[in-house]
Amino acid sequence: MSNPRYALRSAMFVTVYLAGFLIAPLVPVFPLAPLVVGGVWLTAQAGYRRRRFDVIMLATATAVGATLQGAGLLLSLAIVGWAVLPSLLFAILLNLWLPGYWRGHGDRFRRPSAAVLPLAGIAVLTAGAGMVIWAVIDVGFEESAVVVPFVRDVIALFLAPFAVNAYRRLRSPRRSGLTVVR
Repeated sequence: MSNPRYALRSAMFVTVYLAGFLIAPLVPVFPLAPLVVGGVWLTAQAGYRRRRFDVIMLATATAVGATLQGAGLLLSLAIVGWAVLPSLLFAILLNLWLPGYWRGHGDRFRRPSAAVLPLAGIAVLTAGAGMVIWAVIDVGFEESAVVVPFVRDVIALFLAPFAVNAYRRLRSPRRSGLTVVR
């Protein structure tokens, strides 16, 4: 990799993702769920235009985490599908429905509250896709056992873009409401 910032951020995301992946099954309300960290990872790294490498790294980190938890090869591949597909869906939908929102800009003339409904839809669709894929993978799937992880993922996926947008807006220089174009 020719960009050291990209490599450093990727290593940081892999570390946080593996920590979340290994701890999340032990603590159901753990806020760093693998789905959330993967979605944030793919969205944050989109500026480097190397999404295919990020997807490969996310899949590799998921396979390593699943293997460390005792999964075999086929189960690891199924878990990779569970982790990567909803995360990729989150990154793509956020880019399509709210372009530029993650970077703290986008449509300057729209009220900040206008992003609430699209973000809620993105969060519900992403967490729902993760639960559907998990229901297909898990043989002993129980609907009552997924309520807490589903709600946790929806809340975290809903709040993460707000937090990043607010942080980036605080760091950016302030502009006046009106500009003159000559």
